[in-house]
Amino acid sequence: MKPLLAVFLLALMACNEDTVVVVESDTVWHGDIEEYGTVEGRGNAQFDISEGTDTKCWTFQKLSSGGTLRVYADDDTWFGLGSQIDGEQTTTAPNGTVKGCAH
Repeated sequence: MKPLLAVFLLALMACNEDTVVVVESDTVWHGDIEEYGTVEGRGNAQFDISEGTDTKCWTFQKLSSGGTLRVYADDDTWFGLGSQIDGEQTTTAPNGTVKGCAH
């Protein structure tokens, strides 16, 4: 029984995690996400970056002088039982830019 449990645990750990880039903002912004492409919007948004390579980086910029832009990756782990935040950055600078990566 123990070898079967070990095989099951290894298979469980090998499953892909769902990873999303989360944008929290009260202003207009645009960004570029590796292997995903160019995105733009106003306010909050999420982009699923689970497909492709394990590491993906992004750059986002505010398109206004006011407001706040916060961007990070949220990796759901263990089938949604936990999460890990990667690449979190926030800017309030006029036309400020944030960069980050998910691993």
